[in-house]
Amino acid sequence: MRFAEMMFYAESEGLLPTRTGKLNAVIRDIKNYPSPAIEQDVFENILNTHDLSINDLSRKELSYIENAIR
Repeated sequence: MRFAEMMFYAESEGLLPTRTGKLNAVIRDIKNYPSPAIEQDVFENILNTHDLSINDLSRKELSYIENAIR
């Protein structure tokens, strides 16, 4: 496996501190949340855990998260 491929997979799993890596980590945490519904404050806490904020997310990033958790 090449280094670039390994980094791609690590980012996809949310293991890298890149913007996409952080978004994927948020998605992973939401999918692992024990309830089928998630409250706004819990969502914001998950974002904050990964150094993100609801106010910093673009519409495209929010759509990315929404589509990934469906």
